[in-house]
Amino acid sequence: MKQNRHSRLSWSWWLLRKTVVSRFFHQLFYDAGHHSKATWFDTYWFGSRTFKSPLDMWVYQEILFEKRPGLVVETGTSHGGSALYIAHVMDHLGHGLVITIDKNPTETPAHPRITYVHGSSTDPAIVELIRGMAADKQTMVVLDSDHSAAHVLAELNAYADLVSVGQYLIVEDTNLNGHPVYKEYGPGPWEALQHFTNRDGRFEADRRREKYLFTFNPGGFLLKVRE
Repeated sequence: MKQNRHSRLSWSWWLLRKTVVSRFFHQLFYDAGHHSKATWFDTYWFGSRTFKSPLDMWVYQEILFEKRPGLVVETGTSHGGSALYIAHVMDHLGHGLVITIDKNPTETPAHPRITYVHGSSTDPAIVELIRGMAADKQTMVVLDSDHSAAHVLAELNAYADLVSVGQYLIVEDTNLNGHPVYKEYGPGPWEALQHFTNRDGRFEADRRREKYLFTFNPGGFLLKVRE
Protein backbone atom coordinates (compact mmCIF):
# COMPACT_ATOMS: atom_id res chain seq x y z
CA MET A 1 0.00 0.00 0.00
CA LYS A 2 2.77 2.41 0.99
CA GLN A 3 4.71 1.57 -2.17
CA ASN A 4 1.62 2.17 -4.35
CA ARG A 5 1.05 5.53 -2.68
CA HIS A 6 4.69 6.46 -3.26
CA SER A 7 4.36 5.44 -6.93
CA ARG A 8 1.23 7.55 -7.34
CA LEU A 9 2.96 10.56 -5.76
CA SER A 10 6.01 10.08 -7.97
CA TRP A 11 3.82 9.87 -11.04
CA SER A 12 1.87 12.98 -10.03
CA TRP A 13 5.07 14.91 -9.39
CA TRP A 14 6.52 13.82 -12.77
CA LEU A 15 3.31 14.85 -14.54
CA LEU A 16 3.34 18.24 -12.84
CA ARG A 17 6.97 18.85 -13.79
CA LYS A 18 6.30 17.68 -17.36
CA THR A 19 3.36 20.05 -17.75
CA VAL A 20 4.97 23.10 -16.17
CA VAL A 21 8.50 22.70 -17.53
CA SER A 22 7.49 21.70 -21.06
CA ARG A 23 5.03 24.59 -21.24
CA PHE A 24 7.72 27.01 -20.05
CA PHE A 25 10.26 25.67 -22.54
CA HIS A 26 7.68 25.76 -25.34
CA GLN A 27 7.03 29.43 -24.59
CA LEU A 28 10.76 30.17 -24.36
CA PHE A 29 11.53 28.34 -27.61
CA TYR A 30 8.71 30.04 -29.50
CA ASP A 31 9.42 33.53 -28.16
CA ALA A 32 13.08 33.24 -29.11
CA GLY A 33 11.99 32.82 -32.71
CA HIS A 34 9.18 35.33 -32.62
CA HIS A 35 11.10 38.14 -30.93
CA SER A 36 14.80 37.37 -31.44
CA LYS A 37 14.71 35.55 -34.82
CA ALA A 38 16.38 32.50 -33.28
CA THR A 39 15.33 28.83 -32.75
CA TRP A 40 12.52 27.89 -35.21
CA PHE A 41 12.88 31.13 -37.18
CA ASP A 42 16.55 30.35 -37.79
CA THR A 43 16.22 26.65 -38.68
CA TYR A 44 17.35 25.44 -42.11
CA TRP A 45 17.31 22.21 -44.08
CA PHE A 46 20.12 22.07 -46.67
CA GLY A 47 20.18 25.86 -46.78
CA SER A 48 16.41 26.42 -47.04
CA ARG A 49 14.44 27.88 -44.15
CA THR A 50 11.86 25.60 -42.58
CA PHE A 51 10.13 27.67 -39.84
CA LYS A 52 9.59 24.44 -37.86
CA SER A 53 10.60 22.84 -34.61
CA PRO A 54 13.26 20.17 -35.27
CA LEU A 55 11.30 17.88 -32.93
CA ASP A 56 8.28 18.06 -35.23
CA MET A 57 10.50 17.48 -38.26
CA TRP A 58 11.79 14.29 -36.66
CA VAL A 59 8.18 13.15 -36.16
CA TYR A 60 7.47 13.88 -39.84
CA GLN A 61 10.32 11.57 -40.77
CA GLU A 62 8.83 8.80 -38.63
CA ILE A 63 5.39 9.28 -40.19
CA LEU A 64 6.79 9.23 -43.72
CA PHE A 65 8.72 6.04 -43.00
CA GLU A 66 5.75 4.30 -41.40
CA LYS A 67 2.99 5.44 -43.76
CA ARG A 68 4.86 5.70 -47.09
CA PRO A 69 2.45 8.26 -48.64
CA GLY A 70 2.61 8.45 -52.42
CA LEU A 71 1.85 12.17 -52.22
CA VAL A 72 2.26 14.87 -49.58
CA VAL A 73 0.26 18.06 -50.20
CA GLU A 74 1.64 21.05 -48.29
CA THR A 75 -0.06 24.43 -48.06
CA GLY A 76 2.36 27.24 -47.28
CA THR A 77 5.65 26.86 -49.15
CA SER A 78 7.50 29.94 -47.89
CA HIS A 79 11.22 29.22 -48.53
CA GLY A 80 10.58 25.58 -49.41
CA GLY A 81 12.63 24.05 -46.60
CA SER A 82 9.95 21.69 -45.33
CA ALA A 83 9.05 20.55 -48.86
CA LEU A 84 12.73 19.84 -49.51
CA TYR A 85 13.02 17.97 -46.21
CA ILE A 86 10.05 15.75 -47.11
CA ALA A 87 11.46 15.18 -50.60
CA HIS A 88 14.83 14.13 -49.17
CA VAL A 89 13.18 11.64 -46.82
CA MET A 90 11.26 10.30 -49.82
CA ASP A 91 14.57 9.96 -51.69
CA HIS A 92 15.74 7.56 -48.99
CA LEU A 93 12.44 5.68 -49.16
CA GLY A 94 12.56 5.60 -52.96
CA HIS A 95 8.92 6.63 -53.07
CA GLY A 96 6.64 9.67 -53.09
CA LEU A 97 5.98 13.16 -54.45
CA VAL A 98 5.40 16.58 -52.86
CA ILE A 99 3.00 19.30 -54.00
CA THR A 100 3.43 22.60 -52.16
CA ILE A 101 1.14 25.62 -52.57
CA ASP A 102 1.79 29.30 -51.84
CA LYS A 103 0.80 32.70 -53.16
CA ASN A 104 4.30 34.14 -52.77
CA PRO A 105 6.98 31.47 -52.29
CA THR A 106 10.55 32.70 -51.75
CA GLU A 107 13.82 31.26 -53.08
CA THR A 108 12.42 27.76 -53.42
CA PRO A 109 14.86 24.88 -54.00
CA ALA A 110 14.51 22.67 -57.06
CA HIS A 111 13.98 18.97 -56.54
CA PRO A 112 12.50 16.37 -58.93
CA ARG A 113 9.96 15.18 -56.36
CA ILE A 114 8.58 18.69 -55.66
CA THR A 115 5.88 20.46 -57.66
CA TYR A 116 5.30 24.12 -56.79
CA VAL A 117 1.80 25.53 -57.23
CA HIS A 118 1.44 29.33 -57.07
CA GLY A 119 -1.85 30.67 -55.73
CA SER A 120 -4.25 30.44 -52.83
CA SER A 121 -4.64 27.01 -51.28
CA THR A 122 -8.40 27.61 -51.00
CA ASP A 123 -8.91 28.74 -54.60
CA PRO A 124 -11.44 26.23 -55.99
CA ALA A 125 -9.43 25.89 -59.21
CA ILE A 126 -6.30 24.97 -57.26
CA VAL A 127 -8.19 22.57 -55.01
CA GLU A 128 -9.54 20.79 -58.10
CA LEU A 129 -6.06 20.73 -59.64
CA ILE A 130 -4.67 19.09 -56.52
CA ARG A 131 -7.58 16.69 -56.35
CA GLY A 132 -6.73 15.48 -59.85
CA MET A 133 -3.04 15.13 -59.00
CA ALA A 134 -3.91 13.15 -55.86
CA ALA A 135 -6.18 10.67 -57.65
CA ASP A 136 -5.25 7.05 -56.88
CA LYS A 137 -2.40 8.10 -54.56
CA GLN A 138 -2.04 7.47 -50.84
CA THR A 139 -2.20 11.11 -49.81
CA MET A 140 -1.08 13.01 -46.71
CA VAL A 141 -1.84 16.72 -46.21
CA VAL A 142 0.03 19.37 -44.18
CA LEU A 143 -1.67 22.74 -43.56
CA ASP A 144 0.84 25.53 -42.86
CA SER A 145 -0.21 28.67 -44.72
CA ASP A 146 -2.42 31.56 -43.51
CA HIS A 147 -3.04 30.76 -39.84
CA SER A 148 -6.32 32.64 -39.36
CA ALA A 149 -9.10 30.39 -38.11
CA ALA A 150 -11.31 31.08 -41.12
CA HIS A 151 -8.58 30.19 -43.61
CA VAL A 152 -7.47 27.03 -41.80
CA LEU A 153 -11.08 25.85 -41.56
CA ALA A 154 -11.53 26.49 -45.28
CA GLU A 155 -8.40 24.40 -45.94
CA LEU A 156 -9.67 21.62 -43.71
CA ASN A 157 -12.95 21.56 -45.59
CA ALA A 158 -11.15 21.62 -48.94
CA TYR A 159 -8.49 18.97 -48.34
CA ALA A 160 -9.89 16.52 -45.78
CA ASP A 161 -11.45 14.39 -48.51
CA LEU A 162 -8.09 14.03 -50.26
CA VAL A 163 -6.44 12.36 -47.26
CA SER A 164 -6.34 8.58 -47.55
CA VAL A 165 -7.53 6.36 -44.72
CA GLY A 166 -4.50 5.52 -42.59
CA GLN A 167 -2.69 8.73 -43.58
CA TYR A 168 -2.35 12.03 -41.72
CA LEU A 169 -3.89 15.47 -42.03
CA ILE A 170 -1.53 17.71 -40.05
CA VAL A 171 -2.68 21.12 -38.85
CA GLU A 172 0.40 23.14 -38.00
CA ASP A 173 0.83 25.89 -35.40
CA THR A 174 -2.16 24.98 -33.26
CA ASN A 175 -0.01 26.31 -30.41
CA LEU A 176 -0.97 29.91 -31.31
CA ASN A 177 -3.50 32.07 -29.45
CA GLY A 178 -2.48 30.84 -26.01
CA HIS A 179 -2.16 27.12 -26.75
CA PRO A 180 0.25 27.90 -25.13
CA VAL A 181 2.07 30.68 -27.08
CA TYR A 182 1.28 34.09 -28.63
CA LYS A 183 -1.88 34.71 -26.56
CA GLU A 184 -2.68 37.90 -28.44
CA TYR A 185 -2.73 36.18 -31.84
CA GLY A 186 -6.50 35.73 -32.07
CA PRO A 187 -8.47 32.72 -33.35
CA GLY A 188 -6.19 30.54 -35.40
CA PRO A 189 -5.43 26.90 -36.26
CA TRP A 190 -6.45 25.56 -32.83
CA GLU A 191 -9.93 27.09 -33.06
CA ALA A 192 -10.38 25.90 -36.65
CA LEU A 193 -9.26 22.41 -35.62
CA GLN A 194 -11.79 22.25 -32.77
CA HIS A 195 -14.61 23.33 -35.05
CA PHE A 196 -13.62 20.77 -37.68
CA THR A 197 -13.13 17.77 -35.40
CA ASN A 198 -16.38 18.45 -33.55
CA ARG A 199 -18.33 17.74 -36.72
CA ASP A 200 -16.07 15.42 -38.74
CA GLY A 201 -15.68 11.98 -37.21
CA ARG A 202 -13.30 10.61 -39.84
CA PHE A 203 -10.19 11.85 -38.02
CA GLU A 204 -8.66 11.22 -34.61
CA ALA A 205 -5.92 13.28 -32.98
CA ASP A 206 -2.89 11.02 -32.62
CA ARG A 207 -1.24 12.21 -29.41
CA ARG A 208 1.52 9.62 -29.81
CA ARG A 209 3.10 12.06 -32.25
CA GLU A 210 3.60 14.55 -29.41
CA LYS A 211 6.07 12.34 -27.55
CA TYR A 212 8.89 14.91 -27.30
CA LEU A 213 7.07 16.85 -24.54
CA PHE A 214 6.19 19.80 -26.73
CA THR A 215 5.07 20.33 -30.31
CA PHE A 216 4.05 23.33 -32.40
CA ASN A 217 1.03 21.25 -33.45
CA PRO A 218 -0.78 20.14 -30.27
CA GLY A 219 -3.78 18.04 -31.26
CA GLY A 220 -2.90 18.69 -34.89
CA PHE A 221 -1.64 15.26 -35.96
CA LEU A 222 -4.95 13.96 -37.30
CA LEU A 223 -5.06 10.32 -38.43
CA LYS A 224 -7.81 9.47 -40.88
CA VAL A 225 -9.48 6.37 -39.49
CA ARG A 226 -12.51 6.07 -41.81
CA GLU A 227 -13.99 7.42 -45.02
